[in-house]
Formats: sequence, C-alpha cells, structure tokens
Amino acid sequence: MEAIKITEVHWHEKYNLLKDYITEHHHLPDKKKNENRSLLNWWKYNKRCAKNGKLSPERKKLLQELSDMREEHYLNF
Repeated sequence: MEAIKITEVHWHEKYNLLKDYITEHHHLPDKKKNENRSLLNWWKYNKRCAKNGKLSPERKKLLQELSDMREEHYLNF
C-alpha cells in the first residue's frame, strides 16, 4: 500500500513539473536538451500508457489538460 502512495505522489510531482514547464514555455521540453528530457520521456511514456488503456481515467484527464494548454497557446499565438 505504501508503494502505491509513493508512486501516486511521484506521478503528480512529474505532472506538476511538466505543467509548470508548459505554462512557462508553451510547449513540451526539447528532446535535444538534457536538462528537461526526463519530463519529455515521462510525457511520452504516459501518452503511450493512455493509448494502450493502461492509465487511469483521472490521469488521462490530467494529460489531456496538458495537451489543451499547449493547443490553447498555439491558437492564441
């Protein structure tokens, strides 16, 4: 049970880091830059999990919110 809580906290920490990054930069991290590559890898992994039906509805919704943030910026640009 404790491992599940830690995993949940870790997932939300990464989510919040990526959300902050997108809020500031209006896009996903650049794969060519090492400093934020882990966030990009986290994003790709979770998108793949969502596509394969291995992500909870709550997490899918949160990932969609990140996608919407990116799209909103491009529409308002």
